[in-house]
Amino acid sequence: KQLVLFTQKLYNLINSRVELLGALRLLEKNCDNAVEKILLGDIIRDIKEGVPFSTCLSRYPKYFPRLYVNIVHTGEATGKLKDALTQLLDYLRRIEDLKSKVKQALAYPIFMTLVGTGTIFVMLTFVLPRLAGMFEDFQAQLPLPTLILLNIANFLKAYWIFIIGLIIILVFALKIKGAGKESVFSRLKYHIPIAKDIVYKQSVANFSRSLSLLLQSGVNLLSALADAGPIIGNPVYISQLEQVRRDISQGIPFSDSLAKFKIFPDFFTQMIRVGEEGGRLDSVLADIAESYEKEIEADLKVVSSLIEP
Repeated sequence: KQLVLFTQKLYNLINSRVELLGALRLLEKNCDNAVEKILLGDIIRDIKEGVPFSTCLSRYPKYFPRLYVNIVHTGEATGKLKDALTQLLDYLRRIEDLKSKVKQALAYPIFMTLVGTGTIFVMLTFVLPRLAGMFEDFQAQLPLPTLILLNIANFLKAYWIFIIGLIIILVFALKIKGAGKESVFSRLKYHIPIAKDIVYKQSVANFSRSLSLLLQSGVNLLSALADAGPIIGNPVYISQLEQVRRDISQGIPFSDSLAKFKIFPDFFTQMIRVGEEGGRLDSVLADIAESYEKEIEADLKVVSSLIEP
């Protein structure tokens, strides 16, 4: 969101015919975010020393992705920085919009699940044990389900502190990032039923949108794949896309190389072949992205309506 805001402000100033250095100075002067203010100060200093804007941005990969830097570089090289910022704004907004839709669709079911689980936990841990004496006064053989419930309640009452501690440890363990800079949860999402399909479609949509943008900006296919590849997220697919790049560098068509690996469905590969043959790969990729985005919206509606009850 901060990147969208920064790009929007910079575009507005450049569109108002403020030169780049002046625009960045204005952004720095009116910036409330301490980190962003320092960042802009460093970029302004480097530009004054003659370093290109895109090179300045590339020094901060945590804040400016390679794709962003490459689009800015292309805009600088062609003297169309304003157009490059327009493309980036459209791209970033689409990606942010898709993420927002996923979060909105899952927010209510997740909230209800947490509240429901919490309520059941409190009932079993604190309420039911107080009613257990009433069952003992009956002096009758209790049904098996009731006995099981009472035993669960007694167990939770005795060990509830340890259970909460274990849940907290588990949450932190899922968030720990490994050598591949991916948390356990990030890897799990590729294997959870239903969720993995939405995650996969979102990855394909983001990859297609990114590759389309790079190609439209004049970046060659090999460089574009290097920048768009990591966006797909799954380490296995990223590795396979590197092999696709090697195949293309050896003269193998993009669609033929994709057909060797099962990164994308047949529909995707066939569309890529059509785009290659028609010389309109960038627009075909944009169409693919739009198609997957619509599928995700439909899937989210189905999932949220199933979880809600």
